[in-house]
Amino acid sequence: MSKEDETDPETERSEAAVVVLGDIGRSPRMCNHAKMLADEGFDVKIIGFYDSIPGDQITNHPRINIVGIPPPPDFMENLPAFIQLPLKLIWNFLTLFFALAFKTSSFNLRVILMQNPPALPTMIVCYLFSLIKCSKFTIDWHNYMYSILQNKYGLKEEQVFGKEKKSKKARIVRCVSFLEGLCGKLSDYNLCVTDAMRRDLMERWGVRASTFYDRPPTWKFKPTTINEIHELYLQLSEAEDGTVLKGNEESETILTSISPDGSVSLLPNRPIVFLSSTSWTPDERFEILLDSLVEYDSVASKNQNLPKVLMIITGKGPLKSKYLEDIRGKCLKNVTVLTPWLEANDYPKILASADLGISLHTSTSGLDLPMKVVDMFGAKIPALALKFKCIDELVEENKNGYLFENSEQLSHQIVELSRGFPDNCKELNRLKQSTRETKFESWEVMWKRSAAPAANLTPPDDGFAKLRATIQFSFFAIIAIMLIHFFMGTFSGLF
Repeated sequence: MSKEDETDPETERSEAAVVVLGDIGRSPRMCNHAKMLADEGFDVKIIGFYDSIPGDQITNHPRINIVGIPPPPDFMENLPAFIQLPLKLIWNFLTLFFALAFKTSSFNLRVILMQNPPALPTMIVCYLFSLIKCSKFTIDWHNYMYSILQNKYGLKEEQVFGKEKKSKKARIVRCVSFLEGLCGKLSDYNLCVTDAMRRDLMERWGVRASTFYDRPPTWKFKPTTINEIHELYLQLSEAEDGTVLKGNEESETILTSISPDGSVSLLPNRPIVFLSSTSWTPDERFEILLDSLVEYDSVASKNQNLPKVLMIITGKGPLKSKYLEDIRGKCLKNVTVLTPWLEANDYPKILASADLGISLHTSTSGLDLPMKVVDMFGAKIPALALKFKCIDELVEENKNGYLFENSEQLSHQIVELSRGFPDNCKELNRLKQSTRETKFESWEVMWKRSAAPAANLTPPDDGFAKLRATIQFSFFAIIAIMLIHFFMGTFSGLF
């Protein structure tokens, strides 16, 4: 008998809304929340922009339903900031309001779990419906909306929160910060991604939160066989930009060959594989990686002990075409850059094929951690990560990776780790072994131990919750009807 069959009818009808005012397919933490809530007995509605498709564990789950909402129209991007921001807020307010009003249960919605950022208008709409539908409202803090706006407008902390006269943009950022903190205090529960953020939430706004670290889920990251890697590379080599993955023979790839008996093996003269995932935005400082690859190419052309590099870069974003043009202009001889389009289920496999991961993630608040590094550790590969305030809560130097601050440090690290690859790269092999041996608890274990009890993410076990929701919803409906009659002048006719 399945878990669903064992639950009583009231528990089965309990509903949770997971709100992502962004691309659902590129919000793995919230998708993981949805999966765990569904496994615990909730009917889950994921509300957000349906630009890319999540993995099969989400789309094929019998208890999960994706409610797509339309993103703001493209023409808004060309408007001035003081017009663009309020228009986007109004658009997002109305679309999210409609989804929570009509696409979720009136009486059985128990949990509203939202991702921040964006704080506005998400927090306001979610808080409103937590009152109307008698639900517990939880905020999962990934970063701060005000810090993203502050970075976008090129403002410093003292320009926003100092005593000197404020510009219009500084006043907007300060207002967003105030509302963000206010809504944080109004929520029932708060989760955050680092201990540093937990402390900052309390110091900045008096918001009490529980730290819930990102961890790789076991349903996504399973041991990947060399046969699976071989098949994936063959598949990708058929794409227009994937010909670099082809081997010398039809049945070969750039990494693997297949023997007459059908067994797959790694080629002794294969390139070393680096992998990075980027959103191709200015805050990711992609030029650090580009400059380090140029430096590696120069060193490798004079050193026979350094292998050729296959640099795989995943992700999409506004500056992708610009940087790819820059890469082509460098005429690299020992470095091949590939930017494949991947299905969600292929991403863990291509990660497992890499020898080393590289993260260029920075944080506008300095308080969140890169999910891409969590994925690298889930695939059991070490990571080189750009250094910022709290990255040491995830990457332990000389144990599961190294930190760098500029292209010179990164190029030095990849040269030293690549030296003697594949047979005599002792430092890289030591780092790989250390990463494999590092205890890294799964998402499921961390969620049940940290998130579920901290935010009370369990279905109710009796009918009182529905009765309470019915009474509260009826009360709000009566108040609304009375107000409508009052403003129409027909109020006295009711009595």
